[in-house]
Formats: sequence, C-alpha cells, structure tokens
Amino acid sequence: MKYSLPSPRSKKILWILLSFVLALAFLSCTGEPPEIVRVSWQLNIVDDREQDLSYQTLSLFVKPNDPDGFEDIEDVYLINDEQELFWRLDGESWIQSGSGQEIWIGSNSLKMPDGASFPAGEYRILLRDVGGDSAEQTIRLELLSLKEAKRYLPKVTVGSGEILVAGDSTSYQLWLYDANRRYVNSFPVSRGSVALDSITRSQPPLQGGFSFKVHAFVENQNLGVTSGPYYVKP
Repeated sequence: MKYSLPSPRSKKILWILLSFVLALAFLSCTGEPPEIVRVSWQLNIVDDREQDLSYQTLSLFVKPNDPDGFEDIEDVYLINDEQELFWRLDGESWIQSGSGQEIWIGSNSLKMPDGASFPAGEYRILLRDVGGDSAEQTIRLELLSLKEAKRYLPKVTVGSGEILVAGDSTSYQLWLYDANRRYVNSFPVSRGSVALDSITRSQPPLQGGFSFKVHAFVENQNLGVTSGPYYVKP
C-alpha cells in the first residue's frame, strides 16, 4: 500500500511557524508524557523501473509508550535543525504494526524533494501526545550519496523460465504481486537463479501472471535496496 506523505519544507516562514507551534505545545503540557521506547531506521535506495528513476528514502519507525494509552499519541516529527527540514507523521499518514505493548508507528517513504540524498547530520525524533507532552530522541545519518548507494542495487534478468539475480548481497527477497498488483507474499532467494514454476507452485494466485520487486539489505551500510517492478506473463 502506498502512502502519500508531506514533503519537507525548508522555507524560513514555515520553520518559524513550526517552532512557534511546538513551543506553544510545550507550554501547554498536561498529564503524563509519552516515551520513545525504541527507534528503528534505515536508508533505502529504490530503482523504480516504471518511472525510470532512482531515489533515496528513509524508513523510520518508533515504538511509543503513553501512560494514557496509544490513542493519546498525536504525531511524530523528524527534524533536522541545521538544514531547517522537518517531516510530520500522524494517524492518517503513518504505518502502524503490532498490538498491545508492541505497537510501532512510522513510514517507509520519507524522502527529500526529487529523491535527493538526505543531508548528513543529527535528526531529532519528536513524539507528541494530544495534550502537547512530548518525548525526544536523536539519530545521526551519515552521508551516502545516491551515486554511491546505487552500486548495491541488484541486477535482475527474467527469461528462459527463471529469474537471475546478481549483486553484492548473498540473499535477496522477491516481493510478489498478483496480476492486479496486490501484494501476495515474499519469496527468499540466494544470489543466482530461481525457477519461475517453483514460485507459482507455492503461490497459486500468481499463476495468472505476476510482478515482483527484488529487495536486499546491506548490513554494513544500514541500507535497503529495492529494484522493480519486473513482470512475468502467464
């Protein structure tokens, strides 16, 4: 499922407005403040073959805790003070996973305008509740240019009844979609080839044709790389 997220703003007037709103929220704090229990993040390079472009995104997820209940969480900000950039996620735009004490909220699709590389530096994660109380953590992103990161993208070929995958990683995942582009499942593959009939036998909804994306994680760079979609006719 795709989510439409707000773009970062860097104009002075918007930055001043954000600072003013957050300052008012701090002054009006009441009740128990929320807590950021854990933060998970990684940079991603997406090779979008339909649009014939590559861009960088940031996956950011927060595990919150609020004594007043999860429903009391209002929004999450990612803020780069030095560059005067910010992104905001709320209940309409964040992805929620888990339940009970294991709820995570965040997004896989934060990005700079035109998919440019994220500036290196410190980023504040600000978690706010409806009463204006807040919690904060800091992460640091190292500079990884789009040109440098693209070398980790897998090379994929479809033909002769098989999918060939080559690249620096030893293991990949195929994200599988049916003929109507609905996500079906993931399929682990090693570097090399996988027979198409081994996929369709295990995933009957794909027997009428399917598409897939190839994903890998580059551990030493905390980087995810994804290429696709690729199409397989019945």
